[in-house]
Amino acid sequence: MAATVFMACKSVPSTEESPAEELPIVEELHEDEEEEPSTNFTVSQEVYDETLAEVRHFVENLNALVHNKDYEGWKNALSDEFFAYISSPEFLAKASESTVLRSQKIVLKTANDYFHYVVVPSRSNSRVDAIEFVATDRVKVFYQESRVRRGENNTTSTEVRRLRLYDLIKRTGDTWKIVN
Repeated sequence: MAATVFMACKSVPSTEESPAEELPIVEELHEDEEEEPSTNFTVSQEVYDETLAEVRHFVENLNALVHNKDYEGWKNALSDEFFAYISSPEFLAKASESTVLRSQKIVLKTANDYFHYVVVPSRSNSRVDAIEFVATDRVKVFYQESRVRRGENNTTSTEVRRLRLYDLIKRTGDTWKIVN
């Protein structure tokens, strides 16, 4: 369960931030793994497009909450189960072991600490490039990351990876919630 939960707040880091692999984000455990497309559940193009628009709107609102350091707003975007998990002493201890937090001598004690020291520095500019349906009311949210790699003899190549940003579920009242 810890591996899937570590996908909660994945975002595209700005060029001024530490490399993505070093950010102590819940979902960072999967950053080095490309998410393979799954064809287990399919929907019509119309449903896909409508849902993609909804999810993009949800993530834009979430970005604004994070940018404005609105802890209560961010907390309300999480499912109760997921919030309970990231509030657990076990999760907070594991997240505190990240390179970035350890180098700053930060120990997370609450979900509020996690929000302020992990989510806020890395989540205000998330972008949605694609979604994948898991069920009619559940989607995985992805972004495409491009990295330029410098090889031997000063040659460069661009690597594009599909990385999971969030797992969302649509609750009653058409409200999306982060489940991991």
